[in-house]
Amino acid sequence: MQPPYYAVIFTSTQTSSTRGYKQAADLMEELAATMPGFLGVEGARNDSDHLGITVSYWRSLEDIARWKAQTEHQGAQRMGKSDWYDNYTVRICKVEREYSFDKK
Repeated sequence: MQPPYYAVIFTSTQTSSTRGYKQAADLMEELAATMPGFLGVEGARNDSDHLGITVSYWRSLEDIARWKAQTEHQGAQRMGKSDWYDNYTVRICKVEREYSFDKK
């Protein structure tokens, strides 16, 4: 990925009732990958405190808005609020620069 691009940082705390969550999350990742402007996704979850962080990367704010409005994604958002999350925060950031290190 070459900056500039956008990162959507989704931080959540899951409820104890996560039936269907893994399947829905996998489907959302597959579906997002088909959306215009999708660049990738990374995520981590700590099972002991139910904290999760997912970062998806997008070419533009318009691409992010299309993803938020996507019908199946809206259904997953409703399930998240009603069943899967105690709380969540979404942050949208513009990535101006990136660098990395890889010791192989």
